Amino acid sequence: MKTDIADLPVLGVGASLSLSSKPDPVSLVKAQGGPSFVEYAGLVDVEAVIDEVNRVHEAGAPVLYHPSYINFCGSYPNSRDWLEETAKHIETVNSAWFAQDVAYCFWETGSAYSTSLGYFIPPVFNQVSLERAVERVNEVQSIVSVTVAVEPPPLTFFTGSMSLFEFFGELSERADCAILLDMGHLVSYEMASGKKIIEQLDQLPCERVIEVHIAGGRLKQANDGPIYVDAHECTILDQTWAMFETMLPKLPDVKAVCYECEGVQESSVLPTLKKIRRLVKEQSASKGLVNKLDNVK
Repeated sequence: MKTDIADLPVLGVGASLSLSSKPDPVSLVKAQGGPSFVEYAGLVDVEAVIDEVNRVHEAGAPVLYHPSYINFCGSYPNSRDWLEETAKHIETVNSAWFAQDVAYCFWETGSAYSTSLGYFIPPVFNQVSLERAVERVNEVQSIVSVTVAVEPPPLTFFTGSMSLFEFFGELSERADCAILLDMGHLVSYEMASGKKIIEQLDQLPCERVIEVHIAGGRLKQANDGPIYVDAHECTILDQTWAMFETMLPKLPDVKAVCYECEGVQESSVLPTLKKIRRLVKEQSASKGLVNKLDNVK
């Protein structure tokens, strides 16, 4: 399915977490100042999560499905059965769109989850990799019935002749898909490449960015400087907050901002959501998103 951003619903500020562990999504949704939607990663088999999803729906919140098992890059195609199960999952839970990192989740034939490799493996950012990524995204869009959004992955290293936004800008336009930007992943790119995101904004079709993530992380010292480690259970770093404030005024059509908080204490989630809402109201260029927050309980 091709992208029609104007028709996508505005979801507001939500939380991404594991449906079956702490913090409890239903408890958060019911709390004063809780998330307006819940995003989750889950198995491809929708029956494995449908009971938890139904609990969230019954609490009054929509869900977004954000898994980690699709190859959105590379020469290894996704099996049709795998994609059809994904489409079934998305339609069953009524996910408004489908987003995932552009990274390797499996090698060679068959299908697997990113945990099989230990982590997301990013592509080489060059024209050859871009051609394969366009193929993979089109492959998914031919079966999935909702808008697809591609996400720059977390990077502990960067290699290639294209900048991050040059790669994702061309990918989103050629595949006619949307974009999800994770603020910590952008910080990781700056640390891994030595380049500044703000200097690449003219290479990114900012109107295609429909979702923003913000999450905890930690820094690991290496010989060439610090490396950003994506760690959602940790505190949101100052660098990530700064990236969030830098990007919000540049993105005119964001539909959802999501705090990834797997493993975070519930008592810490609500104050963080409150801070995120405040920054969105003060700095976001997305009028629809700001207006959505006026109705937050």
